[in-house]
Formats: sequence, C-alpha cells, structure tokens
Amino acid sequence: MITRHLTALAVRDTALRKQALKEILESEGLPYTLQEQEPSFKVPLGITNYVIEPYDSSPSVLLCAHYDAYPGSLGANDNASSVCILIDLAKELRQHGINARIAFFDGEENKQIGSKFYVSEIDSNSITGVINLDLCGFGDSIVMTKKGKLKKTDLKAFDDKKFLKSNLINLLKYLPPSDDLSFQRSFPTISLSIVPYWDVQYLKILATYGGGFFGRPPEYDMIFEQMEISTTMHGGYRDSPEYVEAESMQKVYNFLLKGLIESQ
Repeated sequence: MITRHLTALAVRDTALRKQALKEILESEGLPYTLQEQEPSFKVPLGITNYVIEPYDSSPSVLLCAHYDAYPGSLGANDNASSVCILIDLAKELRQHGINARIAFFDGEENKQIGSKFYVSEIDSNSITGVINLDLCGFGDSIVMTKKGKLKKTDLKAFDDKKFLKSNLINLLKYLPPSDDLSFQRSFPTISLSIVPYWDVQYLKILATYGGGFFGRPPEYDMIFEQMEISTTMHGGYRDSPEYVEAESMQKVYNFLLKGLIESQ
C-alpha cells in the first residue's frame, strides 16, 4: 500500500525521521546520494537532503518533497504523505523509462533552507522543470499552481488545459509557500497538494491577499485558519497517520504518473 511507510516517517524526532527515510530508501532498493551541510551558527542542525539521481546524465525533471516536520508535530500529512508518494513513483517511473531525479529536502519548515542549499549546489542545466509536493494525504480535490513556461519541457502535459480538466485539477493562482519558492526564479515549477473540496474556495480568496510592502493583512490568517487542511499541518491535531487518507495519496500519485507519461 502507498501508506506502508507513513508511520515510520511520522515521528517527532528529526534524527529518527532522517534515519527512517534512509532505511526506507535502502529497503526499497532506491540508490541515493546525500547532500549535506555541516551544522553551523546559521544552521545549528545542519542540512541533509536525500537525492535519487536519474538513471542517465541527461537533463531531467525534478520531483521533490520535504521530509522534515513542523517542530513538535508528527508530520504525517505535512509531509510524510508526499514522501511516500514519491518513493512509490520513483520505482514506477523507471519501469516506464522516464528519466527523473527525486529529492527529499530537509529544512522546509525553516524557510526552505534544504531546497535553497540544493539549488545553490546543482548545475542548473541538469533540470528541465520541477514538481513540488506538499500536503498530499488529506482531501479529495487536487490543487496546483504553475510558474514559468511548461509547454516545451518534460512537464508539458501539466500545461494542457484539456488534460487538467479531464483529471479534475483545480489550477489556482496561489498555494501556501513551500520548497517551490526555491526554484521559481530559475525553472518552470509546479506546486501540488490535495485538499478538501471547500478549501479550494478559501484558496481562491487567499490569492487576492498579496504580500505587499506591509505583508499580508490579519484577514489572511483568519481565512487560513478556517480551512480544514490547516488542521493537518504545523502541529494541527490531524497531522498524524490516522487522518492520512490512502485514497488521497493514490489520487495524487495517479495524476503525477499520467502527466509524466503523457509529457514524454
């Protein structure tokens, strides 16, 4: 089942999460490299990113999700659910001959330091586009934002209105920031989540509250707290394995796989 590693990853202790991810990748036969930054004054815990490299050296799409959790939270939907999806997808893509690299980032909950570190170290020509997954285990409505030109990349199906409509995808102007922010200046980027149906309307309203010079108004937080998905993130009482829905994860998985296949 797609949720088989969820409980092992949904732990409060950061070191245990890192160890669990290491053991899962090894048990699944997924070779990985570590991208590490030693602890320092600016980054007291250091950074450890796990990267599954593509099977050949040609430029490829990057699929990513953060594996760290909000301090004190189990981090089941935020974001072990997405990690589990990408672990299964890594194996399936190779069977379809789709060249992709997959990264599991540290430090998203600390201003995206893991993905920023990754971007600072990579050859920008090695990546054709980015799909970031966050909050992918609770709800029935897939929501997506996109930045940059996707039409001539390995992600072109995700820019096709007919494809998105046939898969009931809600293309929005705004999703709460995640590791996608680290890539938007340099690469075509997609951010993907799944939320309860009524939360889609809240997200459309939040899109009207730009950051602006003075930041977002208090109304932004008031609206965000009304969203059901907010209970599954940042220490919310539903951010634990019993609330993660396998059907939601499978829905995201199926959409990603179909889109990547059709983009070839």
